[in-house]
Amino acid sequence: YYDLKTKEFTSVQSQTSLINEWIGCLHYSDDNKLYVGTYDGVNCIDLDSPDFQSHKILSQNVIYSIFEDADGVVWLGSSEGLSGWNKKTKELTTYTTADGLPSNTIYAIQGDGKDFLWISTNAGISQFQKKNNKFINYYVSDGLQGNEFYKNASFKDKQGIIWFGGMNGITYFNPQDIINPAKTWNIRITDFFLHNNPVRKGMKSGIHNIINCPVFNAKEFYLSYKDNVFSIEFATLELNAPEHINYLYSINDEKWISLPKGVNRISFSNLKPGTYNFKIRAKDNTVYSNIKEITIFISPAWYASWWAKVIYSLLLLTIIFIIILQIRHRYRMHQEMLQHIHAEQINEAKLQFFINISHEIRTPMSLIISPLQKLIKNEENNERLKIYHIIYRNAERILNLVNQLMDIRKIDKGQMFLMFRETNIIPFIEDLCTTFGQQANTKNIRLQLHSTLPELNVWVDTGNFDKIILNILSNAFKFTPEKGNIDITIRTGEDNTLPDPLKQYAEIVIADTGTGIDEQEKERIFDRFYQIRNSQQNPKGGTGIGLHLTRSLVELHHGIIYVENNKEQPGCRFIIRLPLGNKHLRPEEVDNNEQKVTVAAPTVPVISPIIENEEEKKVRVKTKYHVLIVEDDEEIRNYIAQEFGDKFHIMESRNGKEALEQIFKKAPDLVISDIMMPEMDGLTLCRKIKQNVNLNHIPVILLTAKTREEDNLEGLNTGADAYIMKPFNIEILQKTVENLINIRQQLRKVFAGQQNQENKVQKLEVKSPDEKLMERVMKVINDNISNPNLTIEQITNEVGISRVHLHRKLKELTNQTTRDFIRNIRLKEAARLLSEKQHTISEIAMLTGFNDPNNFSTTFKELYGVPPSMYMKEQLSKKEE
Repeated sequence: YYDLKTKEFTSVQSQTSLINEWIGCLHYSDDNKLYVGTYDGVNCIDLDSPDFQSHKILSQNVIYSIFEDADGVVWLGSSEGLSGWNKKTKELTTYTTADGLPSNTIYAIQGDGKDFLWISTNAGISQFQKKNNKFINYYVSDGLQGNEFYKNASFKDKQGIIWFGGMNGITYFNPQDIINPAKTWNIRITDFFLHNNPVRKGMKSGIHNIINCPVFNAKEFYLSYKDNVFSIEFATLELNAPEHINYLYSINDEKWISLPKGVNRISFSNLKPGTYNFKIRAKDNTVYSNIKEITIFISPAWYASWWAKVIYSLLLLTIIFIIILQIRHRYRMHQEMLQHIHAEQINEAKLQFFINISHEIRTPMSLIISPLQKLIKNEENNERLKIYHIIYRNAERILNLVNQLMDIRKIDKGQMFLMFRETNIIPFIEDLCTTFGQQANTKNIRLQLHSTLPELNVWVDTGNFDKIILNILSNAFKFTPEKGNIDITIRTGEDNTLPDPLKQYAEIVIADTGTGIDEQEKERIFDRFYQIRNSQQNPKGGTGIGLHLTRSLVELHHGIIYVENNKEQPGCRFIIRLPLGNKHLRPEEVDNNEQKVTVAAPTVPVISPIIENEEEKKVRVKTKYHVLIVEDDEEIRNYIAQEFGDKFHIMESRNGKEALEQIFKKAPDLVISDIMMPEMDGLTLCRKIKQNVNLNHIPVILLTAKTREEDNLEGLNTGADAYIMKPFNIEILQKTVENLINIRQQLRKVFAGQQNQENKVQKLEVKSPDEKLMERVMKVINDNISNPNLTIEQITNEVGISRVHLHRKLKELTNQTTRDFIRNIRLKEAARLLSEKQHTISEIAMLTGFNDPNNFSTTFKELYGVPPSMYMKEQLSKKEE
């Protein structure tokens, strides 16, 4: 370096390790640093340091030029592109042709004071916009002396004119006078070749015109499936510097594909039929042209066209649909045939079985009923007379079922022949209603007959017509609840839409206020052996032959019968329509012996009345024990009550719900319950008794007509102490009751210590592990009786056993889960506090660990059968008594 003051030269080769290195350019920075460009990068020399310390920047690159801009960024022009060195952040950024430079060989760099850099290369001059890192390139076609410039040959004068030296002279310009041309190339299709032949307007491909206008204006091209080899040629409208332009194309919005520079033609072969959307554009460095779009339609062969595929699809779907229909129809017919055959076989087997039994039953039933009528007529003892009445009524029920089965068999075999007589059916039906008087009084049902006609003569077979009315009335009484209504309406009508015999008809409507019939079962109730499944009023069901016989008899009377639900009230009504007159009858069906019958009611045997004697009713009970009989059948309930009345105090209930309320009020010593009952069945009643810690000591005997082992096991699983099947032996039932009560009394004595005199002997207190465990558990519960957050985990931690072990032990010792055990202890303490009436119900709930008084009341009622307020009143009244 040359010191201007001392006029001396000094070499710094040895200090900066620049020995034998080529120096291409120098730059002095305001911070007294010297940047030296060499064949191996840039050395930054600190001139303030005594030994001229330096460090290397951008090594292994040949540096041709160095320029520092106003922001303090040092720009380095090398053989590998343009690099920017930020002195503050020590970051190096490099730009190449991939970023838009025309060449990676940078010869000179100058700034124009507007945040732009002007760069000379061996392929033209480039303007670099530092803000957005974009390059705008200029070539010889833009007025340069040439595209090749010289290394580090540049200068900027005081007027701001920039000078660049090149191989063919000097290029100079004022950056302020140069406006960015913002080149926008306009691209168009110049030609379209089909099999290397140019396409022109009017040419055809198959049946289509390829184009209907010149190629450069065409947007759509139509080709046949045979003409799928074609080429597209394109160019810019400006036709400037085509060697610098890249063309790109995309098919159906897929990735853009770039062609080599100067290539402006693309070719395709063997494209499949379809629609192809082509997009073409030109690129000049970073400048893109507009996008030119054309659509090429390659039509398929006629057998592969869309309409041909639609026809194929329709034909295929039609064939598949027909095949499926045929398969489903055959399968359905086969299933229906199998079901019909199976149903017929089952019905025939049932009917034949019943018929065989019926023939055997009729003889012994006759031998039962006839002597029984004689016994009833001559009997004077009321107790025996009651038993005779029960036997007689049930024997009549059995005989009626036998007769119905015989009638169905006759109808099936075509052996039922009716003899019709002209009968006034109004008094006939009135007399039939009298047979249900006792049943109506028992259930408090109002039975009424309505008719505005003085008389109505209809041709019927009196021996079978009464079965129609009796079956429907019996069905109505079966499903009508207490205090319900049964109304019989008799009238006439006309309907020309019905067949000839029924155009003028007599109509009998029997309506009830029962449960009604589900819409899905309205047609099936007339099927043989079919029974409604979900009846709440009559859970015992029936045989399923009464309504089937009724419909068969109505049809033999040339009439119709159907059922519908009431619209304005619950229940349903059966409508019977019978033809008026006798024109529809054959001569052999008319009974000429008696042309008109006024009343033909069924004969009812004369039965001696039962005279109640008040003295006979009073029976001295031998024991102090109470037995609750739960049975919905009044006769069976009365029979059991009568048999047990001389030994036990009898309590009676008609269903499980009513029985549970009685048990909570006064707990009996034993419960005898039927299983199938309305509102609450016997299994549910037994389960509720056995799950309640205040009631689970009460023995329960279940009576049922179910004989399967599964039913027996289900009853015992609910906790029943005995399971006796109907018909039962009354002596076995009595002995079972006595044994269960005796066992319970012995257990009470054992736990009370009264079975012997050992309580007078002082005993050593030796506690078992279970007793010790229960003491620890009870201590934790008693200490936390008012803590609503007491958890099972807290008990197990304080007692020192696992959760599973505690649950198993409590279940074994108390037959309760851990949660139920804690809850019942709280409720028992609450019951004690309620009986003392020293606190309000809300306070007692809080004292026993219940946050919610409503939850406390609900839980208390589940255990004691009454809410806390009523329990408090009962306990206070007991204390006052």
